[in-house]
Amino acid sequence: MPRTIDVSKIKHSAIGELDLMRKRIEDVRAKLDYLTLRWMCKMTAVNAHEIWERFVEDRLVAAINHDPKHFLAEQNVKGVKHVSYGLARYIVRGGNRYFDFRSTGDLIARADKWLAPTQNVFKKIPNNDRDYLDALAAIRNFSVHGSDAAQIAYKRELRRTYGIHYAPQPDEFLYALDNRAGSPARYKLRLYGLMEILNRTITLS
Repeated sequence: MPRTIDVSKIKHSAIGELDLMRKRIEDVRAKLDYLTLRWMCKMTAVNAHEIWERFVEDRLVAAINHDPKHFLAEQNVKGVKHVSYGLARYIVRGGNRYFDFRSTGDLIARADKWLAPTQNVFKKIPNNDRDYLDALAAIRNFSVHGSDAAQIAYKRELRRTYGIHYAPQPDEFLYALDNRAGSPARYKLRLYGLMEILNRTITLS
């Protein structure tokens, strides 16, 4: 019998990393200067998105490992009841070094190829939260690549999700307080709002 992946451990690890990153910022907010704190928030957003990407891959692998019936039926595989951890990882990565997805919608669509509708835990993500996750991805891409295409996507996501028509640089944006009534972390750093979305998405997935 192939080993079954512990989903609770995956979630606990991801949330623990996010909590630690937030604690690091809080520990130095009174000690560091404004520009350094802005830079720290930008790098934290990049790291937070990496945690999200890693969690997504691990969660998909676990879903296939736990219940591969849909995948096996779709692929017309006979005489097999279980999918090992290694094989599930290979399926999700498609032979690549890691699982890559362009947006939350792309993630859900790709997961649908391997999982039954009731298995696809990412379908549970509310539309509003999907917007925040896509905004985080755009912030990460612009922060890392700085290309014209990444900047266009960054401005588009901030306008769509936050109603910001003149987008500041990512570090300034993330370190500013989010005072909107519908904010996931009202009166706190915008970075913390994005991390709150990640926390609850991981918890529910």
